[in-house]
Order: sequence, then structure tokens, then C-alpha cells
Amino acid sequence: MEKNLKNAVIELNGAHCTSCAYTIEHLGRKIQGIHHIHVDASKSEIHIDYEGNLEALESVTEIVHRIGYKAVVRKKGTS
Repeated sequence: MEKNLKNAVIELNGAHCTSCAYTIEHLGRKIQGIHHIHVDASKSEIHIDYEGNLEALESVTEIVHRIGYKAVVRKKGTS
């Protein structure tokens, strides 16, 4: 992981299919400040390495809500 990046975990409710995971990851990579995003559908989590801008996390939860699921930031801002 690059120096000074933060990581976050977002709880993901309802999205269990590969297509949903791909969509979240694909759209999440386009958000400025996000360096890595991975959906672990088996654990219902989204793992993100980002620059510390909380708006980036809000954008990910917005994407999840727009495709019909729920997402809540559980852990944020740790190095």
C-alpha cells in the first residue's frame, strides 16, 4: 500500500452476486482519491484504500444505494 493511504471497510447488505461486485468495483475505481477497491461478497464487505477524503467513501455508498443495496461505513481512516 502506498504511504499515507487510509483504508476503510464498508458493510454491504444484499449484494452477493459477481455482477454486483464487479459493478461496485468498476464504478468505485473511477472515484477520485480511491486507489484500490475490493468487494468481498462472502463477508458482505467492501475494502477500500483511499487518500483520506471521506467524500470518496460517501460516493461508494451512493453507488451501492443506486444499484439497490445498502452500505454503511464500518471502519475508516486507519493507516
